[in-house]
Amino acid sequence: MSDIGDPYPFEGEDGDEIGELNLEDLDRFGDDRITVGELVSEVESWRFGHVIVDEAQDLTPMQWRMLMRRVRGRAMTIVGDLAQRSSGPAGTWSQHLPPELDDIERLDLTINYRSPAEIHSLAVAVLAEFAPDVAPSHPIRVSGFDPEFRKAVPLDAGVERAVDDLREAVAGQIAIIRASPGDGELDDDRVRELHPFDAKGLEFDGVVLVEPADVLSLRGGPALLYIALTRATQRLVVVHEADLPDVLRSSRDI
Repeated sequence: MSDIGDPYPFEGEDGDEIGELNLEDLDRFGDDRITVGELVSEVESWRFGHVIVDEAQDLTPMQWRMLMRRVRGRAMTIVGDLAQRSSGPAGTWSQHLPPELDDIERLDLTINYRSPAEIHSLAVAVLAEFAPDVAPSHPIRVSGFDPEFRKAVPLDAGVERAVDDLREAVAGQIAIIRASPGDGELDDDRVRELHPFDAKGLEFDGVVLVEPADVLSLRGGPALLYIALTRATQRLVVVHEADLPDVLRSSRDI
């Protein structure tokens, strides 16, 4: 960063750091100290030409305001899935996007490339229950393997057995997804134990979903359950000690 003498006329905002400071951009401010936000709002060259926003369904109004101040001409690519909105009701994009983006071009992904049809049917049942206005995608393939439901007492022993079985059934990565991940005792080069929110955006050959009723009871539980049900590319094993949530119990034979 350039040496601009003392007193330093630049103050960071929200932990932002700037790699290079153009002194000409500061001339108009004189001796006043300024924030990043003020500089961005005043100087075009300090804005991004294009911004790509991922997981856009979870952005708050304040976060959208921050983004809109830092991009030129509303040039944005926005990617999101309302079915995975864990910060509130799924709603519609018109409810969550700022008014400045009312005329944005929208393209819907209608094909599910990750989950096979056998697993996807469970996720669609959850989606229909908590976000009926969100159109489900359509799976492009079948695996030939229905999701397994295993009642296990004690629960942890059932989880270990499910992981061992998936090690034999799939060649790649395995996730244990549960509301309260443990100490990672089962983690290794093939197995990861994750909270549903931390599994967002990831995919695994096999997934062990532990106690879905606990996941559903979390804040944003329906969306988190939907996320957990859409991580597997091949096999899904649901291990539970408590009763299954109604939405899974009624759809397990679909």
